[in-house]
Amino acid sequence: MKYAFIMNSGSLSPESYSKLYSERKNQYYFAAVHDMDMARELAKKLADEGYDFIDLCGDFDAEKAEEVRKAAGGKIQVGYAKYTEEDQDRFDKLPAIDRYGIIVLGFDQSEDTVRLTLESNEFNTYIAIVPSEEAAAEAAGQMAADGIHFIELCGYFDAKKAAAVAEAAEHKVPVGYCGE
Repeated sequence: MKYAFIMNSGSLSPESYSKLYSERKNQYYFAAVHDMDMARELAKKLADEGYDFIDLCGDFDAEKAEEVRKAAGGKIQVGYAKYTEEDQDRFDKLPAIDRYGIIVLGFDQSEDTVRLTLESNEFNTYIAIVPSEEAAAEAAGQMAADGIHFIELCGYFDAKKAAAVAEAAEHKVPVGYCGE
């Protein structure tokens, strides 16, 4: 399985801000773009490389997600992070958004949570690839305790599953989810 998460930024690109992690036969790719042209170009490249899923950060919406899906030739499932009304309100009130958490449920993953970090002057991203929903809840709690400003979850997490993760983080940070 090949999975990608694309973040929108003010100035970053996949060349300057990305991380690839492989485990068993699975690949996880995290990258930033700074405009829709770059997002479409990256989606096409990922489709050509055989990626199965792309999740987009909450700065994208349904229309932009559809543009990304079309750029990938319709070959990749594309989701985007959404927030409950309560968490969107929390997000809008954040004084800063430069500590960003991403939690991804791993595909056929070992029992250990994998932690990755991407750093830049614009923002830092803290990634947890987890083996279970319980591990996702633990990762969210730890991220909140570590001062992460907000968390976005992969497409596995729908609103109900995201609510359990938000509860584990004691609703200290907004939690977005890419699932339906």
